[in-house]
Amino acid sequence: MKSKKTRQQKPKRPPTKPTSPRKLSISPMAIVLIGVLATYFGYICYLNLSLTPSFYVTDMYSDILYSVKAWESKSLFPEGWVFGNQLYVIATPVLSSLIYGIIGRPALAMAIATILMTLGIFFSYLWMMKPVFPKLEDRLIGLICFIALNAYCGDAIYKTKGWQLFFTLCSYYACYIITAFMCFGCFLRRREKPTVPTIILFGISVLLSFGSGIQSLRQTAVMLIPMLAVEGVQQLISLIKTKRLEWQPLIVTGSLSAANLLGLVTVKLLNVPRNEIFSSTELLEKDQIPEAVNKSLTTLMDLLTDKEHYGYLFLMAVLVLTVAILQSKFRKEDAPRGWGTLISLFTLSVLGILAIDMFTKMSVRSIYYFMFLPLVGLLPVYAYRRWRFGKILAILLLAMLTVGAFKLVINPAMETAKKAETNASYDISEMLLEKGYTTIYSGWNQCEDIAIASDGAITAGFWNSSKDVFNPVMYLCDPSIYYVDSSKCVYYLRKDNKDIALEKAAERGVTMTLVAEYPQWGIWLYEASENLMTPQAD
Repeated sequence: MKSKKTRQQKPKRPPTKPTSPRKLSISPMAIVLIGVLATYFGYICYLNLSLTPSFYVTDMYSDILYSVKAWESKSLFPEGWVFGNQLYVIATPVLSSLIYGIIGRPALAMAIATILMTLGIFFSYLWMMKPVFPKLEDRLIGLICFIALNAYCGDAIYKTKGWQLFFTLCSYYACYIITAFMCFGCFLRRREKPTVPTIILFGISVLLSFGSGIQSLRQTAVMLIPMLAVEGVQQLISLIKTKRLEWQPLIVTGSLSAANLLGLVTVKLLNVPRNEIFSSTELLEKDQIPEAVNKSLTTLMDLLTDKEHYGYLFLMAVLVLTVAILQSKFRKEDAPRGWGTLISLFTLSVLGILAIDMFTKMSVRSIYYFMFLPLVGLLPVYAYRRWRFGKILAILLLAMLTVGAFKLVINPAMETAKKAETNASYDISEMLLEKGYTTIYSGWNQCEDIAIASDGAITAGFWNSSKDVFNPVMYLCDPSIYYVDSSKCVYYLRKDNKDIALEKAAERGVTMTLVAEYPQWGIWLYEASENLMTPQAD
């Protein structure tokens, strides 16, 4: 009798424990750093949302006027508006115009837009750095160093230095650094296998690159030239070693570059009124170069130095130098992946602006060197990541920067914000509104605080200087501001231009009548029998 074949049974697997969802692991140090970052952000929000009139200058006030007009005309290039050195496509005023359409308050819309752009800087920096420093705490060290350097070396009230990235004081530079961080982040990932999130962010970066190309040539110098230079060198190395090109990196770099160049071409096709005052790229004569070299180096260092802060700066320099020396002791293979590429991109960004400043007639301001700040901020990150003594130095540097920033810059700005209600601009704007005035004229960077204090009820127009009283500035404005009925206008005069203004009005046969005077603030307000700011026929 045939025996039945017994089916061979497979051994039973031990019961598996249900897998719990992966938890996000954040180190205690990262939590502390997030707290520091949140503190900075809280102060930035407070100062912006205080809407303190003295935190604004004419450039930023003009951007507020643009935001209103852009929303009302539903166009990036509203009819009648005359731009200055740059058009607006991705800048803070464009975002502000959308917010203004929702809330209807011009200055508050600009403050909210500036805060959102600040968040854009935070997140684009952290995303850019991730391929080089995967640990969150490493990237937070770099971001806080970058913010602290901006705070310490800039000013939240008057100066136009690093803080222009974070405050309503001309925060349109934020869009350039966000674009650079996003595109550099794509560049650092250009050899990786594409994922859905990286493809989406790559698409956003291409659009930003295109928009910044329309806005200004400065993005080409800060971002495009460094990427092309690094890509060219790396492709040449690949050709020598492997006899072939790396196509995926070439496509990524080529797309970002082509988008920026397309923006530069597009702006030539747009018939948009502009009055550029810093745009001459003509080469200097040979005998002019030595003086230009000295001036450009001074401009670069002006981004980091201030006569009131030299002692603090010296201590920071010692720490940074120590970190740099220690870093040089380590072998090349110890460096994080992509470290050399990141350093090269930032360094070439600074050198590109330096070359423009040294060899062309273009007027370069210290804020144009903004890539110098994240470059310096990279040294403590590397020190913190690589060795124990470096961690101590990096934390000391971070603490010194933060204490210095709050003591020398942020706390004084907070005091100014708290005293905003007693500012002369509120008293003057209230008086003017009661008397039925809608327009005020003054020299550049003088009466915009009154317009801000009125929350848009009063509009301001400007002349350049005390020597050009009543000669209207015909850019960053809608020229119709200079054709307002004379009964609705007042002229804001100070000691340096009061006598000149009265004399010029008399020469033109125009009677000026004193409306109000504030000797304690050195301000006199006059009405004229006809609008003195209306352009005179030749």
